[in-house]
Order: sequence, then structure tokens, then C-alpha cells
Amino acid sequence: MEKYKNYIDATIFLVIFFILLNITSYLFVPKNNLEEFGMEQITANGVLGEKENTIDILFLGDSEVYTSIIPMEFFNDYGITSYVCGTSGQRLYDSYRFLEAALEYQNPKMVVLETNAIYRKYTLMSAIQAKSKLLFPVIKYHDRWKHLSINEFGGDINYTWTDDNKGYIKKDQIAASLNPNYMEKEEGYKNIMPLNYRQVVSIKNICDQKGIKFMLMSSPSSINWNYQKHNGIKRLADNLDVPYIDLNLIDSLKIDWAVDTLDKGDHLNYTGALKVSKYMGAYFHELGLFDNHFADPVYSDWHKALDNYKKRV
Repeated sequence: MEKYKNYIDATIFLVIFFILLNITSYLFVPKNNLEEFGMEQITANGVLGEKENTIDILFLGDSEVYTSIIPMEFFNDYGITSYVCGTSGQRLYDSYRFLEAALEYQNPKMVVLETNAIYRKYTLMSAIQAKSKLLFPVIKYHDRWKHLSINEFGGDINYTWTDDNKGYIKKDQIAASLNPNYMEKEEGYKNIMPLNYRQVVSIKNICDQKGIKFMLMSSPSSINWNYQKHNGIKRLADNLDVPYIDLNLIDSLKIDWAVDTLDKGDHLNYTGALKVSKYMGAYFHELGLFDNHFADPVYSDWHKALDNYKKRV
């Protein structure tokens, strides 16, 4: 009898504990997507401030994607709207988290995963910890008690900020690549960790459930990419039956590794990103999936963002 009583007491304790976690999580989670409200990675989280169901394409990945894709070029040329949810060193469980968060407000027609993150290692424990922070934000934002205002207690979540560059981070520095011939053809392929493979499958599954097309894209990088990685991602794309574009093999891009990289071939600078964005914009346009929103008054804020983008470049 004493044994069963202990089980009951433990169950009651856990139930109360999880109820308290839920309550405190609601209090501590940022109520706006601005830095002063405690929001982290605000550039990528700017997608949460976009008008509902106005994003056509969502990009996920690490710094390779936020230095390579310029959404304003897509809008200027074809009226296609997109947002880059890219963060430095992004791991695939972060990519999944950004996708889930964005899909609460957006219904894109396509999700594009930049492939450098697919080869980034992580442990099962780090993925579990990230999931715990997602389920119970108080774990992530526990330090916010020092800065919480009385207005945030019981307040509704209202994301108001978005980035005029829609997640693209402009870099103008020039440092020539030391290895411009990095894509010499090789046999074999680089293996993808099982954890990463399953996470890509999870991202594809959520897209399938929502009727969203999913594709893979490799940004030009003479430091991070090679032919064996290309072969590994091509094999993955074939297994999942999804499109794959490796921009490292597109000769018509005419990436000049003497001037189009900001850090010796790791990332593209603005001139390199412009070449990639012109190419990808034409690719998306030719798919025939996306409406031209350029003259639609619903997207008037995009014209303001476009004006600001043009002034900066």
C-alpha cells in the first residue's frame, strides 16, 4: 500500500510541476519579437512580425543562407515574397524550430533548406535540451525575471517587428578565396549523420503535412563545400524525392572567387549574393508556383522595405 501511495504522490508532484512550468513559461516568453522584450536572434525571428500568410518561400539554414539570398531581389524582379530564417551555426533542430514557429503565422508554398547545416554535428542530448526549451520557454528565458515589466504579465503575444532585408545580412568586405577549384569531381560521398538525416525527414514531413513543397539548396562556398558533400546531398535528395540545386556547380552564376567572397571563400559578399539571388529568383519564377504580388496593396509594406533596401545598396 505504501508503494502505491508513493507512486500517487510522485504523479501528483509531476502534474503540479508541469502545470507550474506551463504557467511560468507563458509569463517569461517574449510577448514581442524585439530585443528589448528578450527575443533572441531577432533578424531571423523577424518573420514572426510579417502579415499573416504573405510569405511565399521560407529559407532555413546557417550563415551560408543569410549571406547568399536577398529576398528583396525576388520581390523587385518577380513580386515573390520570401524570408530567410538563417542563424550562425544553425543546427537542424533549430531549423525545425524556426519552421514550426513561422508556420503558426505563414503558409508558404515552398521551404528551402540550405545544406551546410546537414553536415553540422550535434548530440541527441543537445537536441533534447532544445526541445525542452521549446516546450517550456521558461527554461530558455529564466533570466528574464530581472527585466519583466508589469505589462507583460498576462499580456498577449503580439509580434510587431520585421526586417526590411527579410533576413538577408549584407556584407561588403572582399577577401579572395584561396581555393577557387574546390569542386573538382570526386567519387564517393560524405555520410550524413543519422540524427541529421532523421531531422531532415522531419522537416520534409511537416512540409508534406501542410502541402508545402520542400527543396534543398547548397550555397556557393569554397571552404565548406566539395564534390563528396554534393554527392551526399544528391543521394539524400533522391531518397526523399525532393529537388536539389547545388549552386557550386552552376557555371552561369560566374562566381568570381577573387571578389565575390567576404572571407576567403567561406561566405559570399553582396556582389556574390546578388548573382545567386538573380539566378534563384529566375528559377522560382519559372516554376510557375508563385503569384506576382508587386501591385497588390496588401504588400505595400514590402515596397517600403524595397525602397530602404535600394537606398542601402
